Amino acid sequence: MKTMSYDQFTRPEPPKRLSMILDPSHPLCREDIIWVLHYVQKKVASKDPALLDLSKPRLLQSFSRYCEAAMLLLGNKAHFHADDDDIRACLRDVVHGLTDINPSS
Repeated sequence: MKTMSYDQFTRPEPPKRLSMILDPSHPLCREDIIWVLHYVQKKVASKDPALLDLSKPRLLQSFSRYCEAAMLLLGNKAHFHADDDDIRACLRDVVHGLTDINPSS
């Protein structure tokens, strides 16, 4: 019988939609960013135990990137000029530690 470590319980497999959004071949849209922000909001509101494993500097970095992604949504389309790779890297930082996402993907 295979035993699971604590880390495997705190960092479950990412939802399929999150994996799709972070896939470099997927063209991003505003709804994708909103979905990721809402996903993280639900994790924080539910006091996900994975958040307790993150250091304060890592939490601050994730929060900073969360704000950056939110600001992209508040701006008009002219400000939505960052390329998909930059936005995807931002979203990957936002979900860091909440799921088992490979940072090199």
